[in-house]
Amino acid sequence: MASSLDRCAAAACAELAARFTRVRAGVDAGFGDAAVSQALRAACPGVWMTVEDGVAARERVAGTLDPKTVLQLGVGGEMPFDDHQFEVVVLSAALLVGARARAEAVVRETHRILQGGGCLVFSVDESGAVSGFGQRGIYDLLKDGFDVVGLKRPPWWKFGVAGRTLTVCARRKTWRRRSAPIVGEAMPVSSAMLSPRERKGGLR
Repeated sequence: MASSLDRCAAAACAELAARFTRVRAGVDAGFGDAAVSQALRAACPGVWMTVEDGVAARERVAGTLDPKTVLQLGVGGEMPFDDHQFEVVVLSAALLVGARARAEAVVRETHRILQGGGCLVFSVDESGAVSGFGQRGIYDLLKDGFDVVGLKRPPWWKFGVAGRTLTVCARRKTWRRRSAPIVGEAMPVSSAMLSPRERKGGLR
């Protein structure tokens, strides 16, 4: 079951998704909570599918949503869809923490099912702790197939309160292996993640 923090993250995801892409077809994955899926559908009208990580989560969510729209993630992170079907995918942080190989597989599958210019949106713990990501970790996870076009932090972030989440909206680009850039104090990782065109326009 998603926590209240997950639900706040989902709201931020919906805001960024609506800002950066028109959502006619989207996927939310790994939240394990029908309320999150319903909130995303309400915020971004369109055709939505839900993918859950495990049989129990799928059955629980399918009991509230249309069962035909609730599918199950593969053991290796496989998404049960054809290529280039969706304009936005919203991932739960739970799918990106833990085994690195599986997180990378989920990101690659997200890239596969997104249309050109489609967006991947997710929120992660930005504390840099074992269960979270720093911006450098986010870059390393996304660099081969996405450019970051939007970042959002909750209002309590600047006060150093627990729950320092960072919501990321990343636009799909051609997949190719990319080496890590040289990033110094004058160039934050969020800027290094952008293509030259996106970097010139800046983040909104």
